[in-house]
Amino acid sequence: MTSSLRSRIRNGTLLLLALVIVLGAYALPRLNSLGGAIRETLYRNYISIEVGQHQHDALRKLERAERDGKGRDALPAARDSFMHWMDIEKHDITEVGEPEIADDIEARGKKLFDEIATAPPNERHDNEFDQLHARIDDLIALNKAAMFRADSRATKLGTNLTYEVAAGFAILLLVGAALSIWMGWALSRPLTELAERLRGISQRKSHVRLGPQTLAELDEVAREFNQMAERLEHYDRMNVERIVYEKSKTEAIIESLEDGVVLIDSDGIVAHINEVAALIMGIEPSDALGSRFDDLSSNHPHYLRVRDSIRNLSKADAEIQRVEVQLHIRGRDHSYVLKPVPLRQEGRALGTLLILQDVTYLRDQDRARTNLVATLSHELRTPLTSLALLAELLRRDEDTLTPKQRDVLRAILEEASRMKQLADNLLNLARGQVPLIAVQRVALDLAKIVEDVTDRFGIQAQEKKIHLETHIEKLPDMEGDPVKLSWVISNLIGNALRYTPEGGTIQVAAGPSGRDFARLEVADTGPGIAPEIRDHVFERFAQYGANGYAPGSAGLGLAIVKDIVEAHGGRIFVEGNNGHGSRFIVQLPVSAQS
Repeated sequence: MTSSLRSRIRNGTLLLLALVIVLGAYALPRLNSLGGAIRETLYRNYISIEVGQHQHDALRKLERAERDGKGRDALPAARDSFMHWMDIEKHDITEVGEPEIADDIEARGKKLFDEIATAPPNERHDNEFDQLHARIDDLIALNKAAMFRADSRATKLGTNLTYEVAAGFAILLLVGAALSIWMGWALSRPLTELAERLRGISQRKSHVRLGPQTLAELDEVAREFNQMAERLEHYDRMNVERIVYEKSKTEAIIESLEDGVVLIDSDGIVAHINEVAALIMGIEPSDALGSRFDDLSSNHPHYLRVRDSIRNLSKADAEIQRVEVQLHIRGRDHSYVLKPVPLRQEGRALGTLLILQDVTYLRDQDRARTNLVATLSHELRTPLTSLALLAELLRRDEDTLTPKQRDVLRAILEEASRMKQLADNLLNLARGQVPLIAVQRVALDLAKIVEDVTDRFGIQAQEKKIHLETHIEKLPDMEGDPVKLSWVISNLIGNALRYTPEGGTIQVAAGPSGRDFARLEVADTGPGIAPEIRDHVFERFAQYGANGYAPGSAGLGLAIVKDIVEAHGGRIFVEGNNGHGSRFIVQLPVSAQS
């Protein structure tokens, strides 16, 4: 019959506990009696020493008073203190010879006090004081010697008790070691057998089983192990074909992708490469598999460019996660975006998935759009020049015009000038000559600019039956480019007019924002901008329809506005207008910093 590990551990623990109880029953009473005896002796010896000290103090005070001729005055207090401590000493006799010394001190003290009480005022008793001090010192020395003897006895008893307890613990340690060795042997033998069987399973050995065990718990483990081995063998037979199928399916999916894909393991070895990636880099898949990606046996310029780009990307800023390269394939230039994607599972690096995405079509679209913008901006210059010339001719006869006609003529001239500058800016943008917009630095009145630009849109707002409201506060002095800032305000108000329906409201507000910034807001009650695209409306060529409303002309207006604001050292962003429309907010520094 097999015994359980629990019962064996319990029996061994009970045996050790019994030995500890026996050792404690022997040692604790002796420790307690030893400590009590030493504590009592030392306490009573200390009391006798303290009595001597206080008697010395009383005699010294009386001796000083006698020298000053005031011995009789100090006598009562000194006698009471001396006799009080004398009474304590008589009730605290602990050593041989101590009663005789105490009686002698008491007799000498009484005699001295009587002589001082009857002696003339100037008579001295120095000899009697010295003799009495000497006897008190004998009492103190007797008790100190007793304390040292008690300490020696305690040390000796403590040493003996230490040896006895150490011997008990040694026996306890031997018994515990014997139990541990026996229990370790009883456990290690079946566990070693279990480890060997598990190793056999990891090596794909078949029919790995455990025999009967001496411990009940290990016998249960053996039964479970045998059942697990049978199930694993069954699952292994079932899953081999499924694993092969899944692997083939994964490879087919990767091969069917239009982008190049290279799977690199954590050691930098190419685990898989599809035909598209091999074609792009000019290498053979069979040559790449099993080799380090950084050290493939190929000198093809496409592979070398891709490899060097990946190396530079790994050394660059962590925020840069992709790089674009130009490769000449199939008789024309192609643009590919290289995106190394780290593969991780539960914080452990599994490798890298290198994706070569063909963006040639997108780059062709960008070039076509750039050419279109350049053409349109170039073609706009001729009619704008003619319009400005005709307006100048009308201004020569400005005296014959009515006030309203003069206002319209002034607005035509300003808008024609603004549109000509905008066309020039579009042309420069299409040529790639305006990475940063240059601005002038002159003193300006931003409030006046906002008011003038808003007034020019009054007629358009009236025609669309839109309420155009202004809320302009006093602004601090600042420097900037008045022409380009007017573009910013015109573009924001123009966009608001385009998207605000009939009967809506547009609010233009300007005011200080703290001590260092001026704040400009243009809010409308149009359909608004979805939160997920608010961060993209300032991108070049970005066009977004808004709830059925047509998008803007070319998607460049807000991009130019953002460049102008940032050139002034400010920032622009968009928010929702309390659930109705959009609110564009511009913050400009009031100083000349940019």
